[in-house]
Amino acid sequence: MNIALAVALAAVWSKVWPFLVAVLFFGLIIFIHEFGHFIFAKAFGVKVNEFALGMGPTLLKKQGKETLYALRLFPIGGFCAMEGEDESSDDERAFCNKKLWQRIIIVAAGATFNIILGLIICTCLVGSEQYVGTQEILQFHESAVSNAEGGLQVGDRILKIDGKRVFSNDDISFLMLRNNTGVYDMTVKRGGETVRLPEVHFSVRTGGNFSYDENNAISGLSAKMKRAGLKDGDVILTVNGEEVTDNESLSAAIQKDSDFVIDYTVRRGEETVTVEKVKMATVTVFDFVLLGVDKTVGNVLLGGGRYALSMSRMVYLSLFDLLRGHYGLSELAGPIGTVSVIADMAQESAKSADLSGLFTIMALITINIGLFNLLPIPALDGGRLFFMLIELIARRPVPAKYENWIHAAGMVLLLIFMAVISASDVWKWISGVGFY
Repeated sequence: MNIALAVALAAVWSKVWPFLVAVLFFGLIIFIHEFGHFIFAKAFGVKVNEFALGMGPTLLKKQGKETLYALRLFPIGGFCAMEGEDESSDDERAFCNKKLWQRIIIVAAGATFNIILGLIICTCLVGSEQYVGTQEILQFHESAVSNAEGGLQVGDRILKIDGKRVFSNDDISFLMLRNNTGVYDMTVKRGGETVRLPEVHFSVRTGGNFSYDENNAISGLSAKMKRAGLKDGDVILTVNGEEVTDNESLSAAIQKDSDFVIDYTVRRGEETVTVEKVKMATVTVFDFVLLGVDKTVGNVLLGGGRYALSMSRMVYLSLFDLLRGHYGLSELAGPIGTVSVIADMAQESAKSADLSGLFTIMALITINIGLFNLLPIPALDGGRLFFMLIELIARRPVPAKYENWIHAAGMVLLLIFMAVISASDVWKWISGVGFY
């Protein structure tokens, strides 16, 4: 083979394979969800007309004894089409003619399988570590400030942060990231007693915004920084009007700004550009080390369950933060953005030979999909379960035509929402802003 052609193919493959991994991960999550519906439908004798992975035109199909198995073009979903699912049917094996408890199990099974998959992944991740993490403080760093008077102590077991219960050591970092003030209301177990510490102070610094080389040329800009007006390759000349000549002076100038809203002057090619009021992302400096214990079957299983529970809580707390306006449309990612993030993580995992980050994202996505599907939103599994709950209480079903109208309206709204998010994803991709 021509060497130039081989090099070109290798270059193309290096760009393509991470996206194939992302599509494979998505496909597995979707398959698990639809398989949950499918396996219980079959178990209860419901006729399944089609089991499909993907949406749109059919690529491959095989007719089974009664079910058509299909692989479709767009890897953004799938379905398990049951007889009598959305309409009345005289077939005794139709979904609509099954007992209510059977229909509830069939509808709930998809989301339940997603959550179970997340639980399995979380347990494997906990088991892959050298120790099982705890919520007990082992020691503090030399520069720690959280152990000042009225603060934390060695041996404290963290129970709550800002009123939210801590289920696992992973909860600690997530709950502290939700509050960027550096001051936390903590409850700990200390010497057998429960102690509330209303103002535990931590240092706060900028983080995750960009990297810079020895010449103060920035790279790896976050999407937020790009939207603010900075570009990869910009060389930082001043911070809030203060000249910076090296890495040390740049870092010091950024960190001494108390609110981290910064004016930058940069050299961009032959131009000098000023970008004003750039709101920097901030992170809390975790100045303590948590105790790790030796692994046993029991604490790995318990740790996996707690990790999955932490991820579940992370999903709904993030949803509440979204509804409260803490996140904007520009910070949301749809299927395209999610695939891009997974692809980037796949590349990083390949470089580091560490797959934990990739599987952590997979666990978070599958748990997210499972919980989101259980929300009482029309057209989702949770919406269908809501109508079944009404049927259970009222002892009679809601008229099918009204339920179908509501589900149809919900589907239209969901499709519009997905179209908006996908358009935002496409813009981020084309503009080079990125997804995180």
